[in-house]
Amino acid sequence: MRRRLAVLLVDALGYELAARTPGFADALPHRRPLETVLGFSSGALPTLFTGRPPCEHGRWLMYRRAQPGVRSPFAGFRWLGALPPRLRRSWKLSRLLTRLVERRGVRGYFDLYEVPRELLEEFDLAERDDIFAPGGLPGGSFWDAVARSGLRWRAWNWRTPELEALAAAERALAEGPEDFVFCYTADLDAALHREGSGGAGVRERLARYDGWLRAVAAAAAARGEELRLVLLSDHGMVDVRESVDVMGTLARLSSRWPQDYLAFFDSTFARFWWRSDEARREVRAALQGLGAGHWLGDDELERAGVRFPAREYGDDVFLLDPGVLMVPSFMGARPLAGMHGYDPAHPDMAALLACDHEVPAGVRRLADVRAFLEDELAWLRGGR
Repeated sequence: MRRRLAVLLVDALGYELAARTPGFADALPHRRPLETVLGFSSGALPTLFTGRPPCEHGRWLMYRRAQPGVRSPFAGFRWLGALPPRLRRSWKLSRLLTRLVERRGVRGYFDLYEVPRELLEEFDLAERDDIFAPGGLPGGSFWDAVARSGLRWRAWNWRTPELEALAAAERALAEGPEDFVFCYTADLDAALHREGSGGAGVRERLARYDGWLRAVAAAAAARGEELRLVLLSDHGMVDVRESVDVMGTLARLSSRWPQDYLAFFDSTFARFWWRSDEARREVRAALQGLGAGHWLGDDELERAGVRFPAREYGDDVFLLDPGVLMVPSFMGARPLAGMHGYDPAHPDMAALLACDHEVPAGVRRLADVRAFLEDELAWLRGGR
């Protein structure tokens, strides 16, 4: 009997969301929560693919501080500060700058969001290469193992719209020669941000994934094939219950950015690079007084696998409490219904692993997934 493997990686499909959805993915009864990493997909996906924490593979958050001697893809952008504010915020300029960054060799996923254009030169992108391709991550990844395996394979990622990717993957299983197909989609992540976990679009997408899994399983059975199905995610999503104006709080202080410190405001993180001790003391006291988050100490960063000696992701990092959203931030000025990037210990942050076959007991964290998937490749080649 021919062996085949299909992996569906759904961004933000949390274990708890799957468990709360009646009948979801019943074809995959072997499931468990996976401990995700502190942060977003920019750190979670490389951890899943490499089996190593962010401090080892180097990718944590989308933006990091530009380092001396390393040319930033935003080099020369400082002049944008001379443009009128309305032009700096224009969609046409954003599109032009995005294309320029791509022409400078960035092949990974990024978005300019609402990062002040005149400050972009202070930063760098962690994901310059394609993490979904062999050679895309330092020290090797699951994709390098796939390339060495000798198997016939095909993969789809964020570059292909979800419906198109799912249809193509289903056709490959029905008609193609591939032993292994892989499909990644971020559509559910976007729907959860817009609607929260109870949204109609969220339910629609969950039904879509469930239908796809059932359809490919039934078709494989009809062909007499042994198809293994794996459903994965990189993190979950927390429903937003309140917002906090971190940037507004800082604007009332005597210390100002970017003169007295450089800052980057993610949706749930505020990160700082200090130019004076006075600014550090004032800012730390002000944010601690919000009662909506806490400063991450070196011990907590170490335990989370995100302590970087060069401090390229921040001299100090302030993390909001689960369910609290920073509005405005460099990621956007409008409230959202759902967000991730919180303490991984929150139940709704847990990622999901679901299979139609037994999963080894030791697969408990996102970092365990690479070895699990490589064992699946070994099974494809005739192993146990």
